[in-house]
Amino acid sequence: MPSDAKVYLPNSRNCFVCGEENPAGLRTRFYVEGGTVRTRLHVRAHHCGYANTVHGGVVAAALDEAMGWAAARALERMCLPAELTVRYLKPVPAGRDLMVTTEVLRVAKRLTHVAAAIVDDTGTLYVKAEGRFVPLSVEQTLDIDSRLLYRGGEERVFDRLRAQRDATSPSE
Repeated sequence: MPSDAKVYLPNSRNCFVCGEENPAGLRTRFYVEGGTVRTRLHVRAHHCGYANTVHGGVVAAALDEAMGWAAARALERMCLPAELTVRYLKPVPAGRDLMVTTEVLRVAKRLTHVAAAIVDDTGTLYVKAEGRFVPLSVEQTLDIDSRLLYRGGEERVFDRLRAQRDATSPSE
């Protein structure tokens, strides 16, 4: 498969950002394109702090999850943020097609550094962020993965980790 093909990542039922059954959530789908984790944001009125302005916490949540997926793909482990820095450059407007993009800056065994941005279709930059993410254990990662929604065609980020674990587990 070409590296520039769009491949979706799994999502969940209840997550605020990607949970498809969360009535208050963003209900977004993350995908990988050109090796980069991305998502389109379609915010609704209840995501706004002020009229037509997306709440900063909602913005931070979308960036956190996008960067978390980028780190997870780099480490083949689910990750948690150790540090998150968000720079709000302009108010993020509701009702506009917005794109979140990520870039893995540095990968280390215990900490992965990721950057992200939110832009609109005209290229206007609204928010930049950086985060440092720590990996969860193999068991924590595989437990989370077992609860994600796979419908076919999604990237199986943790299959190699599961195979390694199964190959080293004593047979019953």
